[in-house]
Amino acid sequence: MTTFTKWFLLIAVTGTALFFAEMKGALSLIILNDKSYLSIAIMSIFVIMSLYCGYLAYHADVAKNFDDRMKLLKKSETGWFAAEHFFSFGLLGTIIGLVLATGGSVDSSKPISEIVSGLKIGLNTAFYTTICGIVFSLLLQLQLLVLKIGLDKK
Repeated sequence: MTTFTKWFLLIAVTGTALFFAEMKGALSLIILNDKSYLSIAIMSIFVIMSLYCGYLAYHADVAKNFDDRMKLLKKSETGWFAAEHFFSFGLLGTIIGLVLATGGSVDSSKPISEIVSGLKIGLNTAFYTTICGIVFSLLLQLQLLVLKIGLDKK
């Protein structure tokens, strides 16, 4: 099986899983509750980097010599960089969420319902960006691993 075919099957499974997650409202829930908008950035970069991995996987199958494969391996480092920084975006979202959660809750003159509402918004942001960063990082790393194995086999 070619590298591109393996990549395409992985993308098909990922896309199907994300489709069913959205049918249950999971992706919309993440996007609506993330006040830092980092989850949208993570998802957008994931789509772009997935297409880039597909481009590299296609060229991995038609690479004729060792130098071409090494150039493709070097180009794939951009994907590894993005995958590693999805974790960083997730942690940044966690920090932003905690700041949102604790920012307005120290004022004792506010009613309890407002304090709890602020905590909920902040903690939702914290948890959803972390989940997004971890999940999409792992999915991108799987694609890059398929590419790396395809380049190493030849």
